[in-house]
Amino acid sequence: MIRIWVEIEKPHILNTMANWAELPIDLITDIAKRVKVIEDFIAFGAVCTSWRTAASKQNFDVLSLQVPLLMLGAKDDDYREFYSLSKKKVSRIFLPEAGGRECLPSVGWLCTVANNTGEMNLLHPFSRIKIQLPSRKDLLSFHGLDYLERAREGKRWHCIDKAILSANPSLTSDYTLLVHYYGGGSCLAFWRPRDLNWTEIDVVTDGGVYIMIFCKGQFYSVSYCGEVWAYDIAGPSITQPSVQTRLLAELEDDMFKLPSVQFYLVELSGALLLVTRYAIKSIGEDPNSTFKSFKFKISELDITKGKFKEEDLKTLGDSSIFLGRNGASCVDSSKFSEIKPNQIYFTDDWLEYGRNEEGGAGRDMGAYNIEDGKIESFYPGLSVSLICPPTWVMPSLIT
Repeated sequence: MIRIWVEIEKPHILNTMANWAELPIDLITDIAKRVKVIEDFIAFGAVCTSWRTAASKQNFDVLSLQVPLLMLGAKDDDYREFYSLSKKKVSRIFLPEAGGRECLPSVGWLCTVANNTGEMNLLHPFSRIKIQLPSRKDLLSFHGLDYLERAREGKRWHCIDKAILSANPSLTSDYTLLVHYYGGGSCLAFWRPRDLNWTEIDVVTDGGVYIMIFCKGQFYSVSYCGEVWAYDIAGPSITQPSVQTRLLAELEDDMFKLPSVQFYLVELSGALLLVTRYAIKSIGEDPNSTFKSFKFKISELDITKGKFKEEDLKTLGDSSIFLGRNGASCVDSSKFSEIKPNQIYFTDDWLEYGRNEEGGAGRDMGAYNIEDGKIESFYPGLSVSLICPPTWVMPSLIT
């Protein structure tokens, strides 16, 4: 049993546990159906046996809005820690399937990659259910580089840096996984359930891919030279995997080539937004410092015209953006008192630079206020890792 966020505030509550267990099951079930936050629902099921019975997947609205959890930096053990913004607490859960692996989160799941073997899986972190994927070696074989998949004497080899799901595997078997990796250059490939291997996407970009997103039935990417691509991947009804690619826009701006800028795609109310993150390298102040973010800009990308709208967005209204290494998502902050509106909650995304520092990446985190440009801390501590730095995970249940 995974015990998460079970809070006993007063000693006398312990004496009433037996009474809780004796409540009519219909009443307990009705209470369970009123719980809308997954972390509270998990805690509800940890109270006792009868409450755990009521906390079944049938009694939870899997489509209800959730707040991302901060998965803290990986340590050298079989546990992972998750920080809850709402509870202001860290929960440590047994997750050996993620041990020593890079974890790329997408719609509540983790795409895990084992450094020593190249084994890849989709992992649901709160049920520990795994979906086996073709290996990293299979990706490299497209380019005649599979010989690189060998024991590397303890050194970490970071080949795959993006992994995006089109849908939550908890809710449907009709989904696609798109990955970006380096195989002698910047490469893309996808996998669908029942596919025996990866399918390579023949697309040429100048340098790597900054970010990818699934939006309005298609995958999109932005490259280091400002190219915006769309990928229309065949669904499961078509046995032979295929993809149609389109170059939607070529954004002419030198900022796409700057090492101190990162880009993210995010959907808000049907609009596709490009979030630009600006940082500066601290020199001489902190020997362990890397890039520190100081400003964000939000632009709306007009897919039809292949360019940005003239005016940058000055406000997100009641929404807030959560962004990190593998993507970004929007949350309606009016639904959650603990989430401030018009904020960008960001985690450290200067991965290749941070891995050269003592302890690894994870130092550049904070909440950026779009209105006044101030940055505040949202996590009371420091979490760094050479394996997998802190990032956001959207909690979900297996249905």
